Amino acid sequence: MRLAIIAITTEGLKVAATVQKALGGDLFAPEKITDGEGIKRYSSSTKDLVKELWGSYDSFVFVFSLGIVMRIIKDHIQDKYKDPAIVVIDEMGRYAISALSGHEGGANRLSERVSLACGGDFVVTTGSEATKKIIVGMGCRRDTPLEKLEATLREGLEKVGKTISDVRLISSVEIKKDEKGLLALAEKFGIPLKFISTKLIKTVEGRFDESPLVKKTLGVGSVAEPCAILGGHRCKIILPRLKKNGTTIAIAEESSL
Repeated sequence: MRLAIIAITTEGLKVAATVQKALGGDLFAPEKITDGEGIKRYSSSTKDLVKELWGSYDSFVFVFSLGIVMRIIKDHIQDKYKDPAIVVIDEMGRYAISALSGHEGGANRLSERVSLACGGDFVVTTGSEATKKIIVGMGCRRDTPLEKLEATLREGLEKVGKTISDVRLISSVEIKKDEKGLLALAEKFGIPLKFISTKLIKTVEGRFDESPLVKKTLGVGSVAEPCAILGGHRCKIILPRLKKNGTTIAIAEESSL
């Protein structure tokens, strides 16, 4: 992936540096705001910079407003088979938006990776992803292998008459950001991962049965069910916590307005 990351403010540059550290790529910023290493400085307008870079990169991450980005790239857009992936993220690192070439160009997947790097959320509006409504909350012992996680995922989905293709995302507690089995599971099936803070989990954990051991280890008494509820929007549990081989799973379904 040939990735260009562009920021135009000091705050945006911090987010851009975080993205670059996680994903690599070239980081561009105006001369007047740059004060670090590994930054490609430019003195032209950002519009002229993008004109120069277009065609040399297959992915762009812009750390500024969506409106500005669309005005900058509008003259270069051709079609979904030729356009680069465009992801826009705000200066707080809260939302990574798949803005152009979601499927064919890979912007949907890139938005997920950017949001994971920044600890934010991603926004995907293409039809096949937007209509998926299943949120899977998962917890596991440290270093649980992929095979056990996959077996639990498949069993849980089967119990509610769903398949892996119905899953919009897998959600777990933030301390599991480096859990290799979870990362491998998401990668194998192309399912986005979302990690929930313990602070947020504490706001809903009282609604579910708690494990004293999990409470002692993680600081929260339940993982799978809170993460299933908090991973999506207007979620209702359709599979309460299921424990198997050192893993836990709960499944929720989002409801439309």
